Amino acid sequence: MRWSRIHAQLGEVSGELTYQLLASAVTEQMPEAEDLDWKATLPGKDDTQLDEFAKDVAAMANTAGGLIAYGVAEDRGTGRAKSMQNVDISEGSRRRLRALAANRIHPPVLGLDLVPLTSDDGQTSLLALSIPRSPDAPHLIGRGNRLGVPYRSGPETHWMQEGDLERAYANRFSRRADEHARLAEMVEEMVEQLEPDRAWIVAAVHPRAPRPAISTVPTRGDIAVVLEQALNRSNELLPPSAFDRYMLLRELDQAALNPRVGLRRWIPQTLPSASPDDRCHFVHVQLHHDGAVGFAVALEGWYDPLFPNRHHVPHTLIESFAADLVTLSNTYGRHLGAQLPSALRAELIRPDSSRPFVLIGRERHGAFAAEAVGQIRGTRTVRKVTPILTEIPAPAGPDDLMKTARSITEDILHQFGMASLPLLTGRG
Repeated sequence: MRWSRIHAQLGEVSGELTYQLLASAVTEQMPEAEDLDWKATLPGKDDTQLDEFAKDVAAMANTAGGLIAYGVAEDRGTGRAKSMQNVDISEGSRRRLRALAANRIHPPVLGLDLVPLTSDDGQTSLLALSIPRSPDAPHLIGRGNRLGVPYRSGPETHWMQEGDLERAYANRFSRRADEHARLAEMVEEMVEQLEPDRAWIVAAVHPRAPRPAISTVPTRGDIAVVLEQALNRSNELLPPSAFDRYMLLRELDQAALNPRVGLRRWIPQTLPSASPDDRCHFVHVQLHHDGAVGFAVALEGWYDPLFPNRHHVPHTLIESFAADLVTLSNTYGRHLGAQLPSALRAELIRPDSSRPFVLIGRERHGAFAAEAVGQIRGTRTVRKVTPILTEIPAPAGPDDLMKTARSITEDILHQFGMASLPLLTGRG
């Protein structure tokens, strides 16, 4: 949708409303979206209004996304805004709409964003609901045996028939494949910026829905704040005093305050010198403007070489990496104004595929830890570690993040035959 179209639909009330946010919602983040609906009031409590709300949201999500402005009456003949009236823009009102969407649309639509708007004189309050094109379409509404799949065709809402459903599900599966391909592409892009003579653990995280339509590009100062907050939250998840805890985000040090500029992203990383051509040698972070996150940490260089023909994998580094990764992704999403479920890929890479990976660390027996570092007893060397594909849920509290960090770690360490997690089980 373009400015001219929004201006036309705002009609005579446009001068009273700070509607630039409505315009940027579509023109900047959803250029293909064609839907802008006016609603004079918020949905009430009867089932008819609640079903209509669910139908509007699902139909836009099933098509190209769109925007619903509550508090604006529409001229039915022209589709133009006719008049404005106050609506409840409180957090309680927004929470109610989120809950309605989650309970009445299946699967839930990710990335819904509710933004309160006020007129220039502060006398009128509106509520804008931004609905992205959904990666999980088709979305169903209804209850029991009465289910339907709405979609938009211009300003009209229709219902999908069998052929429409077949195409919609085929498109969903195709989007899943594209999602996995994008994660693999992000990993490849990061590998090009890492020192090639050592093994790394590399992860890519990408939101499963677009960022909120009404959002801004993060600044260098924002990145410093995000990294500090992520470090603090990671330390709550996995305290610095935990046995052999690696403080990976802290390794960034001054790089966190002065990240490099990349293609629609910021790149804080550790470098062996000030040369702009140097590759990262220990910790590498990418924070993309669209909410995607890249995180890579060197597996070697923390200890003197133990096994010259093998690549070393410190097991508590994997646990520390997982804790930092999930809190970094979640913190960045919160900072951008959206806690969106995100697809995640994590894998171990190495320069020499003929050398297997070996799991190393200090053994611990009750309250006592061995001084020497060696291969963890009972574990096997691994020639190929299968990449991990999972999801970081949202919204996510500490328990959700801990569960995800455990899952990532287990999926990696179990391939070596290590069953227990010294840190993420709370025994650290």
